[in-house]
Amino acid sequence: MNSPTAASTTKLRILIVGVLIPLIFATTSLSVMYSWLPELPDPIAVHWSGAGADGFGAALSFILVPFFVTLIYAVFVFVATRKLSKSGRPSWNQKFITVIAVWLSSMLSISFLGSTFVQRGLQSATQAPDTWTYLLLGAGVGLALSTAGWFFLPRWENLPLESITPNSVVEIEPGERVTWMKMTRIGWAGISVMAFAVAVSLTALVLVTVAGRMIWVSVAVLCFIVILVLTNTWWWICADHRGLLVHGILGWPRTSIPLSDIRSVQVVQVNATRDFGGWGWRWAGNGRSGVILKSGPALEVTRSSGKRFVITTDDAETAAGVLAGLLAESSSSNRTTH
Repeated sequence: MNSPTAASTTKLRILIVGVLIPLIFATTSLSVMYSWLPELPDPIAVHWSGAGADGFGAALSFILVPFFVTLIYAVFVFVATRKLSKSGRPSWNQKFITVIAVWLSSMLSISFLGSTFVQRGLQSATQAPDTWTYLLLGAGVGLALSTAGWFFLPRWENLPLESITPNSVVEIEPGERVTWMKMTRIGWAGISVMAFAVAVSLTALVLVTVAGRMIWVSVAVLCFIVILVLTNTWWWICADHRGLLVHGILGWPRTSIPLSDIRSVQVVQVNATRDFGGWGWRWAGNGRSGVILKSGPALEVTRSSGKRFVITTDDAETAAGVLAGLLAESSSSNRTTH
């Protein structure tokens, strides 16, 4: 099978699993719930606790949630899977985010359908019974469908990141101290995603404040998102005699790779969505993790265990050269000592 044909087949299967099936689920559930609107109380229950329904809101807004969440995620899947490997296969991250679309759509569609169904004919939404069984049912059906989708999609390919510059070594004299430091921030694509999440949270906060219900929930969610934004937007990178140190602007998250644990360094080309499934602190499912702030050049450090850490940054070439020079100087010192 040649790569153009393989790529076309892969993209078709991705569209079926990550876009078509989820949107069919979401559209069908929206149509059914919309037909039930005349039978629902006003407002309806939108949240339950151990004591029963404790949050209420407009029925139309509630039933639109699964469709719009699914639509937004389907667009993300479509964008993230446009670039495949040269062989036409998806990366691990592309395959993972694709099957998550089926799980997400099934879980939301079934749980919201159940939550709406139990309120048909009620005089007051306070009478609505708990709906956790529908949530579990949706999660279970979603898990089964996403597992089937995983095997329906082509086998993922574990590709090394493309080296974009020849290795350069900064010459370091014995006893000389060399340090490379840089603050870098997330790119505009990641900022757009974060801004959207904050905007949605602010909108939800305003709506529940007006309704006078569940304010603490929206405040907690908003605070959580703000913390995520602060800890994942700006990063400090330092390469010196200690090795590689990377941490968020607040000091966390952080990772430190001692120079003695570094096997090699190189500059690679990263596609944020294809190789890592998004932005921020990411795992690639193949022994590779890192801080992905945008697509473009990145410093890749291979550890003694074979695991690789990647961080995208401008001037990655200099960072790699400094670490390569420090490794060479350390190796030379050890040979001299022995």
